[in-house]
Amino acid sequence: MNFASATLLRSRKSLILATFTLAAVLIANFFLAPSKAEAATQAVTYYINGDCSDYYDEEGEYAIFEEEEDWTCYVSVKVKPLTPKRKVILQYWDKKWKEEDSVTTSSKGSANLFFDSYCNSGEFCDGTWKFRVLVPAASGQKATNSSSFNISFYPLAVDDYNEDYSGN
Repeated sequence: MNFASATLLRSRKSLILATFTLAAVLIANFFLAPSKAEAATQAVTYYINGDCSDYYDEEGEYAIFEEEEDWTCYVSVKVKPLTPKRKVILQYWDKKWKEEDSVTTSSKGSANLFFDSYCNSGEFCDGTWKFRVLVPAASGQKATNSSSFNISFYPLAVDDYNEDYSGN
């Protein structure tokens, strides 16, 4: 075998080896690559919005008042990256965590959860309740929840009822 044919044979072997190596790397990446859900862990953020947030800035507590018919108070949840969509649950503490409201995040990765101002008796709630937001595990994403926070509910005072209904 002469020098030229030996060089040609080595370059063909190198080309074949490089091709097989590239194919092996591509196949390994295909089978060992993480799924989209595993590729990026979702970050979940929570915000209390509406009038109760403004009241917190002024008075240091989140509150809902029966006398304020247009009062707004809700929790906004944002999830990034946007997929997978996640269920978000507003819970309150009553010897265990109980569901208050739930919704699935939108295609924009957001959801709003609302407080029910009326307790089991059908009366406006009275007192301070502990809440949290739970985001259950889904599509390879771990469950997470917000820190707990308090919302105070203030029904009309007895004197207010008498003034409203006394006919004066």
